[in-house]
Amino acid sequence: MIEDKLEIMIPTYNRATYLDRTLNSLLNSPFKDCKITVRDNASLDDTPKVCNKYLKLFSNINVIRNKINIGGNANILRCYEESTMTYVWVLADNDLLNFDYCDDFISAIESEKYGLILCSSGNYITSNSEIPSFDSEGLSEVLKNNSNKSNYLENTAEELTLIIKKYYFTVTSFIPSTIYKTSLFDSNLFIESYNYISQSYPHFPILVKALEDNVLTYKTKNDVVLIQENPGDWEIGPLSFYSRRLECALLVKDKKFREFASNSSDGGILYNSLAHIVVGKATNEENMKRYFINLIATIFKLKGWFFGFFYFILIGFFYLIPKFICDYAYKLKKS
Repeated sequence: MIEDKLEIMIPTYNRATYLDRTLNSLLNSPFKDCKITVRDNASLDDTPKVCNKYLKLFSNINVIRNKINIGGNANILRCYEESTMTYVWVLADNDLLNFDYCDDFISAIESEKYGLILCSSGNYITSNSEIPSFDSEGLSEVLKNNSNKSNYLENTAEELTLIIKKYYFTVTSFIPSTIYKTSLFDSNLFIESYNYISQSYPHFPILVKALEDNVLTYKTKNDVVLIQENPGDWEIGPLSFYSRRLECALLVKDKKFREFASNSSDGGILYNSLAHIVVGKATNEENMKRYFINLIATIFKLKGWFFGFFYFILIGFFYLIPKFICDYAYKLKKS
């Protein structure tokens, strides 16, 4: 039975309307009898009222309310840390859920075969002809068209990464897309994960461990989670975000997979560094100098001294470009 295998965790903060919609979707789904835990990060809106509403409607729901706001990333990590079932699915409180076709999803969980189950294609868009295009097809179709196996939805983590390359780190880092078998977790993993809170990717060590352990993975035939724009009331600056994201690649030991991790966005390191600097200046991002230094230090670690110096010269030149030029370039891009 699915309710004996899967725990659904929902971290939330000040999104009562979205949380209401998500819980209502689960109430009318095959997962309604699973253990559901809402981790309320000391919300100031009607979140407690929404939680109380569903405490009366679900048979197995638990609400944990933090005494103080511990930060979104720490609250997410607590979801993984406190999970007690065979699998844990950390859902966002705002993404749309489609349970019309999920029989294979349920079967995958009940089989307990997989260390990682993917139920969304994520933000897959690429114009690189060497990489499968996700503009008009989901990840399931890409696997079908690029695999010689009859059961193309089932791959080891290494096989999956070699098929979709850098996009392994894109789709797995989308938290609601990825269901983990909790036997993957251990103390060392969580110590590393807490260290990555400052990178805004506390779950990155988990998906890296899944790759290094080469766990068996499964991609559902249909996407269950549909990505929605994040309605949060805060925003990480573009250069800050990119420098933190790039630093995560250092955790990947295998050079081939590290290259995928460091180029997880279209355009590669050089293009993305220049683009994030231009946008950062145009949007008046704070602490640009600090994040620029962090970016360059990370590139030296990834590329070595010779290529690192080459990147430093090019990126440093862009960093010195006057703000009015960045403003103009940013307006052109938006138009």
